[in-house]
Amino acid sequence: MKLLFDFGGVIVDLRKDAAIAAFENLGLDIRPFLGTFRQSGIFSALENGDISLDRFCHEVRKLAGRPELENAEIIAAWEAFLVGIPAERLQLLLNIRRHYPTYVLSNTNVVHWEQGKRDFFSWQGHRLEDFFDGCFLSFEMHLQKPDPDIFKAVVGGMDCAAEEILFFDDSEANCEAARQCGLQARLAPAGGSWTKFFDADGRLTND
Repeated sequence: MKLLFDFGGVIVDLRKDAAIAAFENLGLDIRPFLGTFRQSGIFSALENGDISLDRFCHEVRKLAGRPELENAEIIAAWEAFLVGIPAERLQLLLNIRRHYPTYVLSNTNVVHWEQGKRDFFSWQGHRLEDFFDGCFLSFEMHLQKPDPDIFKAVVGGMDCAAEEILFFDDSEANCEAARQCGLQARLAPAGGSWTKFFDADGRLTND
C-alpha cells in the first residue's frame, strides 16, 4: 500500500478569511476567485503553472489599481491563506512514512508550496524529504484535480498499480475522480480528520 495525501485542508490548515482580509488591505476583493476546493482566474492560472509568479503579481496590481504594490506584499497576502501544521500531525506523518511510501498530490501554487517547505516542514530541523517520498504538484504538472489525467500521471509516477494507492482528500469530487481511475480514496474533511484512520505509530487501523 502506498499513501497519497492532499496538501491544503488535509495536511496544512487553511484560513480563507485571513487571505481575503489581507488582499482587501491591498485593494482587491479575491472572493470571486476562491472556490471551495479550486481557484479561478489568475489564482487558478498560478496553481496550474500557466503564469509565473511575477505575472501573477503584475495582474494583482492591475486588478487592485495599485501599481506601487511590491511583489513581497502580494506574496505575504497570499501566504495568509495557510495557517500551519500542528506538531502532532507532523509527527504522525513521520511515523506513517516508516510503514508506507507516502506522497502528496495537491492543487497548489509556488507561493504556498515554498511557504510550506520553509515554515512548516522545517519543524524540529526536518525537511520536506523527511515526510514524503515524492510530491505531485499542479503548478509543476500543469494539471489539476479532479482531471483524470493528473491521477493517471500520479499512478505512473508512483510506479505501482492504481489499486495499491490510498488517497486522502477533503473534496468528494476529487475522491470520486481518483476512484474512477482505480485508486482507493477516503474523504478527509479539513481539520486533520484523516488522522483517525491511523494509530499513534502510523499504521492504518484497518491493516
